[in-house]
Amino acid sequence: MLQPRHTVRNLATRVHSVLFRRTGGRFGRRLLGAPVLVLETRGRTSGKPRSVPLLFVEDGGDWVVMASSGGDPRHPSWFTNLEAEPRGIVITDAGRRPVAAIVTNGAERERLFGRLAAVYSGFEDYRERTTREIPVVRLRPEG
Repeated sequence: MLQPRHTVRNLATRVHSVLFRRTGGRFGRRLLGAPVLVLETRGRTSGKPRSVPLLFVEDGGDWVVMASSGGDPRHPSWFTNLEAEPRGIVITDAGRRPVAAIVTNGAERERLFGRLAAVYSGFEDYRERTTREIPVVRLRPEG
């Protein structure tokens, strides 16, 4: 059974994604003072398209996002979808781009985690709240 905060977060995520897409990114391109993109993945079991708004930083032409899930003990669904199929679509106010997902590690992961935490300090709180290593993912444009 979902806890109330999960239900609220899931509803807010759906509303944000719909408004972002319908307004071409004019609504919701910033959240908590940070830039936002919408990531579309394919559900690993359902095969249906899924979308989620994510805070990001740019790095060398890639978008970098964190699979924090608010510090929950499990990875977010969008991340496990990318583990099954590391391709998706990034939607920004500049349009839609196919991407390949690359999970970072080591010094690169720590550097990018720091950049994301500088944009939104809550990421540090999430790291302290969970025992899992929070994945940091590069979304590299394709084509």
